[in-house]
Amino acid sequence: MPTPKRRTAIATLLRRLSVVVMSLTMAGLPSLTAPAAAAAEDFTVYTNERGTDQPALEQFGAVKSTVVYDFFHFTCDYSRCYSNGGALPSQATYEAKIKEYLVQFGADASAPLVLDFEDIVLTALSGQAATNAFNLWKNLITWTHNAAPSAPVGMYGYDWSTTNNSLTKQLHQNGLFDFFAPRGYRSGSETDAQWASRMDAAIANDRALAPGQPIYPYISPHYDGSPNGTYHSATTWAHTLNYLKTRTEGAVVWEPSANSAAACNWVQQHSYEMGVITGTGSSGPLHATATAPSGNCTVTRGTTNTVQVVLTNTSALTTAATQMQSFTGAPGFTGSWKYWNVPALAPGDSFTTELPLAIAASQSNSTALLRIRTGISTTRWSVVVP
Repeated sequence: MPTPKRRTAIATLLRRLSVVVMSLTMAGLPSLTAPAAAAAEDFTVYTNERGTDQPALEQFGAVKSTVVYDFFHFTCDYSRCYSNGGALPSQATYEAKIKEYLVQFGADASAPLVLDFEDIVLTALSGQAATNAFNLWKNLITWTHNAAPSAPVGMYGYDWSTTNNSLTKQLHQNGLFDFFAPRGYRSGSETDAQWASRMDAAIANDRALAPGQPIYPYISPHYDGSPNGTYHSATTWAHTLNYLKTRTEGAVVWEPSANSAAACNWVQQHSYEMGVITGTGSSGPLHATATAPSGNCTVTRGTTNTVQVVLTNTSALTTAATQMQSFTGAPGFTGSWKYWNVPALAPGDSFTTELPLAIAASQSNSTALLRIRTGISTTRWSVVVP
């Protein structure tokens, strides 16, 4: 996975390419088109999860990262800044809390760390209150780097707003912030075009403030980022990720639940998109369709779920006879195929087998990525464990 320094180098190279393109065009030579951001293979999906019954999105290819919520409830007015309405914490107290969050989220020491202190975001303040918040931010960022020296640090914000841009720009200089983390949640009233327009403005503003720094927007499968709210359609989620892949270096998916049948369409689409992003999607001529006893994508922990699996030859050639491979799924999932030997299949023909899928009662994640494999094919199958 590219490191933040590697991402910076890529961004710098792309800026230089843009200059070359402009020079060639002005000289009357055929123009080239430089990508707006890193190539798709350099696009990293991060996840902020902690506690029990997590979706465990890292199994789909996401990378754990850390968010520090506003435990201290920072605010600033024209006089000074406060924590919970009183004195600001000492450096030692603040750094101890940062280290607690690192443990809670369990991310690698070099993974991005986002400070989510929304009441002191500079775009929401004015005058001396903004200046006081700016000075507080400089201390907090420095202390965060001290507590997590290997982690790039960024701020959750509303980057399409240019209020106090000169101050924000300074926070992305001199070893302070290392990346941007703009709010990318979609309102229920926004169309694809409206959401994209807002994100275009945020990304353009970030590139202008710190051209070499990565941008990792926060996105959610729920409208307005509301947990347990209505899920986006599969088409909307695909649009979200495909839009960001061409413009940013990554994204942070915030989804703390995904623990009911309502999540099925999103989980399956997300699994597909992550397979594309990580290069680990379904492959081979035989495509498997799995049907759980529930009739949807949910399976029950603590029981054996008899899953019907239909293999279909999606290629234009007859496949050779093969065998189902030993099932090794996510932790807590075990099973042995009822019928192992898969005959040769003409184009469009199918073969049906069953998998008595046992799920341990101790299995705690709310989703699982399972792989149905033959000697010539692999199909990603995603389930929800309520």
